[in-house]
Amino acid sequence: MISSEFKNICIHLRRAWFNCWCYYALYVLTGKTYRIRVSNVGTSTSLNFRIQNHNMLLVETEGSYVSQQNYTTLDIHVGQSYSFLVTMDQNASSDYYMVASARFVNTTIWSHVTGVAILHYSNSKAAASGPLPPPPDDQYDPNWSVNQARSIRYVSLIYKVCLNYYHMF
Repeated sequence: MISSEFKNICIHLRRAWFNCWCYYALYVLTGKTYRIRVSNVGTSTSLNFRIQNHNMLLVETEGSYVSQQNYTTLDIHVGQSYSFLVTMDQNASSDYYMVASARFVNTTIWSHVTGVAILHYSNSKAAASGPLPPPPDDQYDPNWSVNQARSIRYVSLIYKVCLNYYHMF
C-alpha cells in the first residue's frame, strides 16, 4: 500500500499518470527558448525533473541568479525552486515527455508517483513515444544529488554590475 505522502505528482496542477489521457501539454515553437520554473512544494520527497532529449540551462534558484550550467536531469528537493532555459532545438515532428519523479523512495512506490506532461512542438504530427526518460540510476545513492547541488554557483549581482561598468571604459 502506498502511504498518503506518495499519492501523486502534479504538473501544472494536473495529476498525470503514465498511460493516462490527462497530460498537461506545453505548446512551443521550434527554435524558441523558453524559461521553465519547477518547484517542489511537497513535504517529504525529493523530485527529479527531466525533459526527453532536451538540455536545461539552469539560470536561477530561489530568486538568485546562478552561473549558467546545462543539465539533462535535475534533482529538486523539498521547498526548492529552479528556473531554467530550454531551447526547442529537437526534431519538431513529434512531442516529447516532461517527467517529474520521486527520488530516494522504494522503486515500487516510484512507479506510482511519476508526473508526466507533454512538450508539444507547434508543427508536431506524432505523440510522444517510447519509454519515459529514465531518472538517474542511483535511486538510493544521494552522492549524485549532492554533487549536483555543489555544482550550482550563485552569481553576485554586484559583481555583474561592476564587471559591466569596467567594460564600458
